[in-house]
Amino acid sequence: MINKRIFDCYTIIPHTTESKVLVLRVKDGWSLPHFVPAKNHFAHVDLVNRAMQEQLGIDVTTLCCVYNDLDTDLDRVNRVFVLENHDPDWKPPVEARWIGNYELDNLALTVPVHRDVLKAWFNEVEDYQISTQRVPWARIGWFEKATIWIDEQLNSLGISVISPIEQLRSWSVSCVMRVSTTAGNIYFKATPDVLAKEFLFTQTLAEYYPANFPKILAVEPEQHWILMQDFGGRILSEVTDVVQWEKALRLYAEIQIESVERVDNLISLGWPDRRLKILSYFIELLLSDTEALLAGDFIIIEESDIDELRALIPQFKAMCQALASYNLPQTLVHGDLWAKNVVVTDNNYIYFDWPTSAISHPFFDIVNFLYIEKYVPDLPDVRTHLRNAYLEAWTIYEPMERLIEAFELSITLGMLYQAITYYWIVSHLEELAKWEIEVAVPLCLEKLLQRFSGK
Repeated sequence: MINKRIFDCYTIIPHTTESKVLVLRVKDGWSLPHFVPAKNHFAHVDLVNRAMQEQLGIDVTTLCCVYNDLDTDLDRVNRVFVLENHDPDWKPPVEARWIGNYELDNLALTVPVHRDVLKAWFNEVEDYQISTQRVPWARIGWFEKATIWIDEQLNSLGISVISPIEQLRSWSVSCVMRVSTTAGNIYFKATPDVLAKEFLFTQTLAEYYPANFPKILAVEPEQHWILMQDFGGRILSEVTDVVQWEKALRLYAEIQIESVERVDNLISLGWPDRRLKILSYFIELLLSDTEALLAGDFIIIEESDIDELRALIPQFKAMCQALASYNLPQTLVHGDLWAKNVVVTDNNYIYFDWPTSAISHPFFDIVNFLYIEKYVPDLPDVRTHLRNAYLEAWTIYEPMERLIEAFELSITLGMLYQAITYYWIVSHLEELAKWEIEVAVPLCLEKLLQRFSGK
């Protein structure tokens, strides 16, 4: 029997006017407010906010996860989230109290490691030591500012808010909130500086393909904010009809092909240029960074693996040249295309979540799409079937047999492309937040090595 990993989530709830945090009396001493979530991804902060509302009746939003540690012996993860308290009139229950920094040393905490976590938080707050790289939504006061902007935009559109704004996801690469309105659900998204162009990417593509991209209601370029109408429909990963998957891939291929003539314009607007010639440079840059290759809490690739990867650099570059030799244009690439970023609605398809969009080889997207094993319908040879459905649109450039050859090359280079994308994002994040996605770099490279070893 396989044990299910337990995620113990604790929260730092600050006082609204004093430098104090809430602790609760428990059997063996004092504890930060605690709950065990139904989902395990730290970015699902709606679970955090809801748990605190249900347990304590307090109105909060989540700023960030500041501690994440796995006890391998117990198979339990200990997480600490820092929250913003929006309820100045809230009174603690009898079994709780506010404590200051000066009380920490003598406080009997049931989880001793939380003492250092709390001290670090107090030092930040009291000494104003917050990193300049900290994303805005992880700062006190940002939520109120965003809420005012959302209200102003909706009022200008004649739309009324029905219930309080709900914070859904929050981590270093985005903050997503949902607004229930008289016009249905509306979604707000904010992105960091490294992904600042998402609003422009989405807005531009929605102008070209209004039926297949999110409906934009408002943007705030300086803050990287975007307000979108609910897509409706169903996420493709929840659809078992493989015909729907085929149609989604065929339409996406058509959009990529139509975008070929817009490549120069897209680059001038800010799309990153990651075409194959430039990709060769990024491969060397990535594989020269030992720290990035060994990132994460576990050893995913060894020093010997790094030596092997570096020895393969000439082969990777030769593969870039080989892929470029096919008569296939480089064009619009989503960068994170998978079944959860596609919505099926009225036999139509909406493609969303474009922060890592670029100009590169189109097949990199389909490699990523088909690699998400658990979302592909369980049918014989379904991967080959879906791959061919996508490739058919490209037969205007090359015959199918050569497209399949190019696709095989793209599998290897697509893994490198994903690692490079994650590496680029991580390199721009606050040190405290890099743990959230830095492990993605060695994970991609582990898959790459497995492909070369035939495992």
